[in-house]
Amino acid sequence: MAKTELKSKAREMQLVIFRLRDEEFGVEISAVLEITRLLAITHIPEAPGFIEGVINLRGKVLAVVDLAKQFGLKEEKELPKTARIVVVEVRNITLGLIVDEVPEVIRISEEKIEPTPEIIQSEVNRHYIKGVAKLDQRLIILLDLNSVLSFNEVEEAGKVAEIAER
Repeated sequence: MAKTELKSKAREMQLVIFRLRDEEFGVEISAVLEITRLLAITHIPEAPGFIEGVINLRGKVLAVVDLAKQFGLKEEKELPKTARIVVVEVRNITLGLIVDEVPEVIRISEEKIEPTPEIIQSEVNRHYIKGVAKLDQRLIILLDLNSVLSFNEVEEAGKVAEIAER
């Protein structure tokens, strides 16, 4: 009986799962403000390379980052019809992240999350990764959104959105 009680007390986290190319990633749902279909992106001349452009989301202008490009996974090809913009807040700046697909939101026991393996050979920079969730035959890379973009990049994204809003 004690083991059953312990198992039921195992902490769970809720993750938004998204795909970039052939990889699956997850972020804690608390970091996600909303998920929207791909909107018309206005490209801003001389914007930093990691910024795809800006969108108008219900009257608010947000900078948009193509995560595949940020992670070095971007080959020049059209985004799939399943592409979405995941709206997140990073260091008090709201911005959009372009992903190939958002297939699900899941609950997972923290027991199924392991630290990033030393030998991980992903094209994604190791410091972006909080851990790896094991679900059946799947591995989901958990991202630390505060590390995906540097402090300066987040500040630049905020400035680009401010300038575009004027």
